[in-house]
Amino acid sequence: MIPHLELSTWLQTNYDLSPLPEISLLRSYTNEVYRVTSSEGKYVLKIYGASWRSEDEIKYEVELLNHLDKEGLSVVKPIRGTKNEIVKRITTSVGDQFAVLYEYAAGEKPEVPFSNQLYFLFGEAIGRMHELSKTFTSGCVRKKIDLEYLIDQPLHVILPLFERRSQETTYLRILGDKIKNRINELSKRGLDWGPIHGDATLDNLHIIENKQVILYDFDSGGPGWRASDLQGWAIGYAEYQERYNSFLNGYRQVRAVNGQDIEASWYLTLAWDIWGIKIDLENRVLKRGQAAANTYLTEQIEWIREREKFLR
Repeated sequence: MIPHLELSTWLQTNYDLSPLPEISLLRSYTNEVYRVTSSEGKYVLKIYGASWRSEDEIKYEVELLNHLDKEGLSVVKPIRGTKNEIVKRITTSVGDQFAVLYEYAAGEKPEVPFSNQLYFLFGEAIGRMHELSKTFTSGCVRKKIDLEYLIDQPLHVILPLFERRSQETTYLRILGDKIKNRINELSKRGLDWGPIHGDATLDNLHIIENKQVILYDFDSGGPGWRASDLQGWAIGYAEYQERYNSFLNGYRQVRAVNGQDIEASWYLTLAWDIWGIKIDLENRVLKRGQAAANTYLTEQIEWIREREKFLR
């Protein structure tokens, strides 16, 4: 990580923030994310991981946010620097990385207990995001969030780590094939495809006075099946049904949802779980050694087996 004083000076130079802004680390995972406070206001600085996103992929994300903002969706907007550019290079201990300064979302992060009304507004916001992004085009290339990205590539990383545990590797291979076969079948009947948020959770929104939702952190998104954003994780859990139905009701205020997209959301939840294992391993778990990886993989297999009970 860059020392805070050095980073503060970099921000002052590149965004004309004065006096030196205050910096605090919010999280460090695939990216380093900082809260920035200056006399001009509050911002969020995201320094993208060196191997996480290319410049082209980041520009796609920035262009999508600007498109959604222009179309009237409440999202956090990227900030232009002193030379009018949005995606900037910054030199770190691992070499050159890319950075973007974003607005700090107005409102507050939702707090428990989460109401049905909140989920209705959440669904409405995701529905509007999907609808308004239909006209989005970009000359920049972002990785497609397809079956190769969500299942094939992760399993290529995950399976070799199961030391002589053929039962688990067989289970994951069979599950991966099951998901791919069903998504391919549903695709033939017509699955909605286009820009998705990719991490549509209450962790990635702020709400103003229980009336307006502001979406942020599109970092996991890109071109994909919109069913990925439909909260398929909630299907099968009785305690979440009212909130899940409220989400769908909000979404349907903006655009229709067909049966195959809802069914696909169940399968894609598991596909994203497999992808998430890969991301966790590469960014956190493998740094702690094989023993930690073994424990982690055992826990994740148990969790996925529990999830799978709700698949048709």
